[in-house]
Amino acid sequence: MSGTLSIETARVFKPLLQPARYKGAWGGRGSGKSRFFAGLLVEEQIREKLDAVCLREVQKSLEFSVKREIEAAIQGMNAGAYFEIQDKRVLSKRGGVTIFEGMQNHTADSIKSLARFKRAWVEEAQSLSQSSLDILRPTIREEGSEIWFSWNPQHETDAVDRFLRGHRLPPGAIVVEANYRDNPWFPAVLQADLDHDRRTASPEKFAHIWMGQYKQAGDALVFRNWRIEEFDVDPNWILRQGADWGFSVDPSVLVQTRSEE
Repeated sequence: MSGTLSIETARVFKPLLQPARYKGAWGGRGSGKSRFFAGLLVEEQIREKLDAVCLREVQKSLEFSVKREIEAAIQGMNAGAYFEIQDKRVLSKRGGVTIFEGMQNHTADSIKSLARFKRAWVEEAQSLSQSSLDILRPTIREEGSEIWFSWNPQHETDAVDRFLRGHRLPPGAIVVEANYRDNPWFPAVLQADLDHDRRTASPEKFAHIWMGQYKQAGDALVFRNWRIEEFDVDPNWILRQGADWGFSVDPSVLVQTRSEE
């Protein structure tokens, strides 16, 4: 981003500066995803009249919304003269408005009130349900409208991952992966947390939190004192078979163990 009223943009997010119907940024903690989208929205509302809605699947209070990120972007760009920050919304002197809502508060009929909005930003998009995604996409339909997604992945089967990380992207989609290494302004307080997790957390947990990898069942393992390696089977061993039948989405497991008897 360039110009007087602008914020610096990390290299990883530069593909998202061009117009696109869908923009997505996924990855681990501390990547600056929210900072980028907040700054981009503020810049756009400085330039033109633009209505935006910031969404989560569940919006219990503004404390957990991206309103503070937007306020920080306004302050960081010294753009206070262009905005009026109210309790529940942010007004642009160009005439645009930014509101903050939860998708669970909407039905297929009530969401029609958002049809005039040209920007929809879904934060914590890993929690977005398939039904919410299905009613959001056709709702934001103004000419030149865009839908943004930022998320820390949880499961490959989550709606946003199937939509923006599948084998075939939807038309007009730009998606980037961003992690802490891509953030030139990675804060020292998070560096301390990262270093602690690197020393104490399992590799699977560290990869999930900081590298944006999918959450693995390994975090719930009962036994961790095992390893994978090749070995020769002694013909005198007594071998026993075991099975754990999976149900629903849980896998079935067959196990062969050596008995000391």
